[in-house]
Amino acid sequence: MKSNHFTTALLYTAAGIAIGAVVCTLSLLATYGMTDVLRQLAVWLIASAILGLVSIVYENEHLTDLTATLIHAPVTLVVALIAGWILDYGDGSVLLLLTRMVPVIVVFYTLIHLFLFLVRRSIVRSLNSHLKK
Repeated sequence: MKSNHFTTALLYTAAGIAIGAVVCTLSLLATYGMTDVLRQLAVWLIASAILGLVSIVYENEHLTDLTATLIHAPVTLVVALIAGWILDYGDGSVLLLLTRMVPVIVVFYTLIHLFLFLVRRSIVRSLNSHLKK
């Protein structure tokens, strides 16, 4: 029961952050025009929206978590590299941009896959324990 309340609170919090980020960005844009900070925020909001859509692969029952991660990770890399290029994170160098962004994405996706693996393993153990009773 508490898990449902926690999940509901988490979903409402995430929705509030998402909607608030867009509304605040648009409000600041209308008030101050396109500043460097707003440019970065707008680029990453758009990138986040794209990655949110791509995350649908994790809902596909025909894909393993590993397969979904192997689909999502390269898309994330491409989206992040495009955002990084637009925001000049590589100081005009594609190689510098790659060396700055690829290791971070590899680490994040390794952690994501490890987390998903551990969660699934925990669920399977719990189900097996209940079935033995």
